[in-house]
Amino acid sequence: MEFSKEALGKKIKVIRKRKGVSQQALAEMANCSPTHISYCETGRRHMSVETLVRIANALHVTADELLIDSLENTVKVSNHEFSAILIDCSEYEKNVLLDVLVATKTSLRVRAVHLHKK
Repeated sequence: MEFSKEALGKKIKVIRKRKGVSQQALAEMANCSPTHISYCETGRRHMSVETLVRIANALHVTADELLIDSLENTVKVSNHEFSAILIDCSEYEKNVLLDVLVATKTSLRVRAVHLHKK
């Protein structure tokens, strides 16, 4: 898997929006211009490692989480994302999410077998 600045930018944008952070605010926290954040999010510019680290710190995520779409070994990152989602859930919410996850996995596997037979 090769590095994709577009995938990195898209991931930054998704996380930034999910956390309710504007490009302006992220730029201030990461000590760069809003234009640079915009260019990075659209994949029009490469960012330095230093900028990547500042953005990760500003968004309170790991660099792995930002780079997940370009990494081959993503199990640990995925596990961290699952943990982050579940951390503030009640037991009831965890059980519902587990039921949904199991049903989705079953459906995906049944569909894959069906498509493979065609």
